[in-house]
Amino acid sequence: MLSGQILDAMISSCENAKSVLRQAAIDPADRKTLNISMGATVAADMLGRTPEALSKAEARGRLPAPKTASNGRRYYTVEDLIAIREALGIKMGKAPDERAVVLAVQNFKGGVSKSTTAKHLADYLGLRGYRVLVVDCDPQASMSVMFDVNLEAMVDETHTLSNFLSPRMDDADSFRKTIQKTAWPNIDICPANLGLQDTEWELTATIEEGPDAIAGAFRMLRIGLEEVRYDYDVVILDPPPAMGFLGVNTLTAADGLLIPVPARQLDYLSTIHFMQTCREAMTLVSRFDTSIDYGFIRVVCTMFQPNRTNEAQMLQVMEKTYAGQLLSTPILLSEEIKNAGLQMSSIYEINKPYGSHQTYTRCRDNLNMVFREVEKDICKQWPSRIGQLGTDRLTEAA
Repeated sequence: MLSGQILDAMISSCENAKSVLRQAAIDPADRKTLNISMGATVAADMLGRTPEALSKAEARGRLPAPKTASNGRRYYTVEDLIAIREALGIKMGKAPDERAVVLAVQNFKGGVSKSTTAKHLADYLGLRGYRVLVVDCDPQASMSVMFDVNLEAMVDETHTLSNFLSPRMDDADSFRKTIQKTAWPNIDICPANLGLQDTEWELTATIEEGPDAIAGAFRMLRIGLEEVRYDYDVVILDPPPAMGFLGVNTLTAADGLLIPVPARQLDYLSTIHFMQTCREAMTLVSRFDTSIDYGFIRVVCTMFQPNRTNEAQMLQVMEKTYAGQLLSTPILLSEEIKNAGLQMSSIYEINKPYGSHQTYTRCRDNLNMVFREVEKDICKQWPSRIGQLGTDRLTEAA
């Protein structure tokens, strides 16, 4: 059998298996639905209030009576959090005249938890009440799969990110048309599809067309995002694991960088190369566009196992060499995150722990600590929020 026939057979078999795996993960619904419920303590934490403050507001009639479980405990949904913020005047995100912060979660070393970190960050910000747009720029489309985008239905769709970015498409004139709703009421996605790899090659071909064409190819995503910069609070970019034209597009479009790095020597060394390549790309782009300047660059240690001596030592090296840009809390390696991923979900989207409740709570609280640091960096980009930093936790619902 020829190699092409072997690959065709493997692809066909895998496609059939994919539908079975997807059905098992999202059974019985055809599409992913959001079924998050959280107790008063978790809900209050996401609202920046205390459980007692929520209880007082409910008792005074400022909030409707909460839902109660069979054991009498209060619980809340994502929709409830949105309604509570509206009722209590809790304002999250930017002012209407400010622009969304565009954050690229980037590292082109595979296996560093790039897409998983981006997905959890998006869900965390969604729970906190921000309006979030996720842009999947990776042809592997891992982020799109986690948000349950039907990639097969996009094959003949003309309004896709790949068509918008393609320099050879004349009818893909609106970035807004590439955006789809997700199961989250305040998170949208611009999904990746199979055509992104072809788009990469088409963008590369602009090298032969001269400096103006190259400059335009570098700025395609940045130009597209200008259409929606006032519609969202945060735009999260999930770039491809390479510094081609798609990767440079994300660097050009971003206001900030979050670089995930495990505390392993090979990943550390690879990230040095990534940073060098980023710097070279910025120098290259500056010849065509001098306005690239990041509001913040952060490194987050991922998949950390503190009981492993070599990782603990490597984390110390990272703390000393990342020039104060390393987040103070590493993301711990957790079976809860891995098991949630098997269900195309984040830890925030599951209600029943796969292991012990203590392990689940430790995992969620760890992620909250990590992303609160990122959230502060995001808020610093909005003049309207600078004075509010550190005052979002109030003891009264008033």
